[in-house]
Amino acid sequence: MILRGALLALALCALVAGRAAAQPTPEQQEQLERAGALLENQSGWDEAIALYRALLAQDPDWMEPRLELARVLAWRGDYKESLEHFEIVARSPSAPPDLAVERAEILSWSGRNEEARVLFEEVLAKNPDDPRATRGLARTYAWSGQRTKANVWYIRALDLEDDAEARQEWGALRSELKKQVGASGFSFHDSENFSYIRSGLEASMDWDFDTRIYANTAAIFIGHDRSSDDVLAGSPKHDTGIEGRLGVERRFATRWRATGELGARSWEHGDAIPLVRGALEFNPTEDASATIEISHEDQLEHSYSLEAVLRGVQRTGGKLSYWTQITPAWEGYVEAGGAYLSDSNGEASLGGSVAWRPFRAIDMQIALALDAMHYQDFSPYYYSPEIDVGSTVSLMGRVPLWRSLALVYDGGGGAGFSKEESAADFGPAYRVKLGLHWDQGGFSVALDGARSQSVRSTAYTTHEVALRVSWSF
Repeated sequence: MILRGALLALALCALVAGRAAAQPTPEQQEQLERAGALLENQSGWDEAIALYRALLAQDPDWMEPRLELARVLAWRGDYKESLEHFEIVARSPSAPPDLAVERAEILSWSGRNEEARVLFEEVLAKNPDDPRATRGLARTYAWSGQRTKANVWYIRALDLEDDAEARQEWGALRSELKKQVGASGFSFHDSENFSYIRSGLEASMDWDFDTRIYANTAAIFIGHDRSSDDVLAGSPKHDTGIEGRLGVERRFATRWRATGELGARSWEHGDAIPLVRGALEFNPTEDASATIEISHEDQLEHSYSLEAVLRGVQRTGGKLSYWTQITPAWEGYVEAGGAYLSDSNGEASLGGSVAWRPFRAIDMQIALALDAMHYQDFSPYYYSPEIDVGSTVSLMGRVPLWRSLALVYDGGGGAGFSKEESAADFGPAYRVKLGLHWDQGGFSVALDGARSQSVRSTAYTTHEVALRVSWSF
């Protein structure tokens, strides 16, 4: 009985070995050669795939048509099925020696960069001077956003073999290191007779692929045409200030980015104050971002108040925010923040929005936004509502006009409620913004104008004009 079982096992092994070694018929070999000839033009790929499938239906153990099928499927973008065939070929005794590199390349093409990286590193551990695997690892790092590592591996790959395509890719990668200079102007005026004018200069440069440094300076003019019974009657009705900031942005691996900024702002009639900002951003996926931010500054841009500047009101605050691309057409955003003010006041805020892109071919979004703000105490020197809530529906987008010139628009309406001290009001709110943006050869010009209305104790309107010119090289 044992002898019969052993003989049966030997017979099966011989049958399998004989089947694996079976030679294709002349007709099958002719079909294989015909399919190979069809690969020379993309128009013949579908017919070649049909021939390879027919050959595999006749002989599933014939690895040559399976490998060619895996390759042409990858060229066509059918990565899932392609990799399934590669796995089968990899388990066969007739697998070619460079199959692991080829599989890793397909993994990287399909966006499975981490799996590709592991496979490329396994190949390089056995053969550190494999130029194809080195190029593949460089590309994998570049496609996954790890540009510093990609730069290192492109240099190594080109030292091993001067490949024209890899050299072009490396040049494109290096061209992403930019320097930029720019100038900007901004004018703001509201229905409470407050004016704000700012002109600034800025410069930035990529120190390396993960680090950007920047600096900016600005001159600011603010004024308020107050009534005679104003709380600061007799004080200056305008002030001028200058500021400067230095900042660094640093990316860690592919998921983390940190920003640090230091500066100062000095006023003719007000105090000189430090400007500090720090932020840490985490990207769990390509479609999501979480950020924590802290800052110390004056109250000016949060309340547009001359009186807050003259009183030297400063704020130390923080904010948490989260953005996600829910689907290709939908995205969401939420934030929560708070601040401590130097006059012993406190602020808390909460907001969120959902945006929908109805057309893939048109740069347009429809958004619903909700926001709320609360101050701990009332201050006569700046807008400090006990409660301020609002909701708006907006339409925003970009319309190409001529060559690189585009019209940018952002308009919407809704309603809001505000309660400050003993005054409360509910009413309509809206914002309309139009701009012309031009980009050409590293030069960029943007001119925007906006008008808005919101609810305070009465209807509150604002007018804004902004101009920005920059050159990236």
